[in-house]
Amino acid sequence: MRRLLLALLFTLGLTALASAHEGHAQKVMGTVAAIKGDQLEITTAAGKSSLIMLNEKTKIMKGKDAQTARDITVGRRVVIMVTDVKGQDGKIVCVARQISLGNTPATAGRT
Repeated sequence: MRRLLLALLFTLGLTALASAHEGHAQKVMGTVAAIKGDQLEITTAAGKSSLIMLNEKTKIMKGKDAQTARDITVGRRVVIMVTDVKGQDGKIVCVARQISLGNTPATAGRT
């Protein structure tokens, strides 16, 4: 039993390492905190902040309908499939492959 548990923990640890390497798709869910040109700052439910780059290949969708970058607004909930890519400076950056737009959060006073 103990060996099985250790093998399971080891396998899970390798899976986590593999998903952090360049080129692997990852999902980021949160709320758009800021928009700066072709960059989005996303805040997750846990309060973590992520900087996501957009490029000409980024698909933006709301349901089955295609959207544009102009449809992304601060406060909007999003689910983003990102890929880690090495930039020209050698640093790894998160590039959005697809952004799924959700609803904006409820505002105070709205019923």
